[in-house]
Amino acid sequence: MLIAALGISLGVLSAVWVGWNLTLDALWQPTDRTTVRRILFLARVKEGETVVDLGCGDGRVVIAAARMFGAHGLGIEIDPLRVLWARAWARLSGVNGSVRIMRADMYGADLSHADVVVLFLSPDANYKLQDKLLHELRPGARIVSYYHPMWGWEPEEVGVAKSGYPIYLYRIPEKPGNELHRRKQTVRQEDF
Repeated sequence: MLIAALGISLGVLSAVWVGWNLTLDALWQPTDRTTVRRILFLARVKEGETVVDLGCGDGRVVIAAARMFGAHGLGIEIDPLRVLWARAWARLSGVNGSVRIMRADMYGADLSHADVVVLFLSPDANYKLQDKLLHELRPGARIVSYYHPMWGWEPEEVGVAKSGYPIYLYRIPEKPGNELHRRKQTVRQEDF
């Protein structure tokens, strides 16, 4: 009887957790290690730079940035279970001093200190973040978006993930007036 009640309780909690996750702007899909390396190499991460992963999931991108390049990593994640998992993994990986995982809404996070921002989000989330990225990031900061492009922005470079999907690299312009919005594109709701 107790085992049945426990099983039902876990099933209900799982359904609630999955249902809540479906309301978020990005579903969690772990990025394979080869693609994580390709993202970081495309961004040309340097030692001491700050890499921010919005919707970091288990933290693998910021952990790899710290381990491979000596970067500082900041993972922003709204799911409290993934935050705990990412913090534990950072500690086990030996980069706890270089990586911080925050439970926060990515739309409210301060990005002004970031040298590189990594996105593996939905097209809608990318679109919602565009103004924030343009206004908060310093000139020269890089944005790497896996799978989905930034609407109306021309990428500086396009890499390829292990699975063959695109990885887009964008850079915040150094000079005012040298905008990322080089191509005009009409964005319609049905595009999302």
